[in-house]
Amino acid sequence: MFDQAFGLPLHVLVNHLVVVFVPLAVLAALVYALVPRWRWLVRWPMLAGAAISLVATFVTVRSGYALYDRLGRPAEVETHEHRAQLLQWLVPAFFVGCAVSAFVLGGPGAPTPLWEMGRRRAAGIARPVRVVVAVVLAGLAVVTGILIVLAGDAGARAVWGRG
Repeated sequence: MFDQAFGLPLHVLVNHLVVVFVPLAVLAALVYALVPRWRWLVRWPMLAGAAISLVATFVTVRSGYALYDRLGRPAEVETHEHRAQLLQWLVPAFFVGCAVSAFVLGGPGAPTPLWEMGRRRAAGIARPVRVVVAVVLAGLAVVTGILIVLAGDAGARAVWGRG
């Protein structure tokens, strides 16, 4: 199922979704975490980008394994494969971070935070929780962005050589 599409290795086609949507979702998440007044604008693009990144990463990793097996597990691809293994765990964590932050971090147009449901406020916990969630989201975004660049670079070097 994750081997070919239209006679081409599926990995070659779907990796472009990851290369485009993960960095866009990372940028949106950084803006969302660091610029509170823009949260209303980037909330839904961040969530959509993170969801597309999640699905695209899953398909790309599975199709990459199929291509890796088809090619006889060449040694040149090992670095790329190891970094992709990390991504298959990091991108779901990034998605969860985006989803949680969309509901925890406030701002115009935000869903009602969980601790404010029923018009009850936990004023002592609200600000520290928001700060922690924003810091975790920014950290996940930075690490995800760095790893996607490193994995893509290793894949390109495996295909095109170190030239």
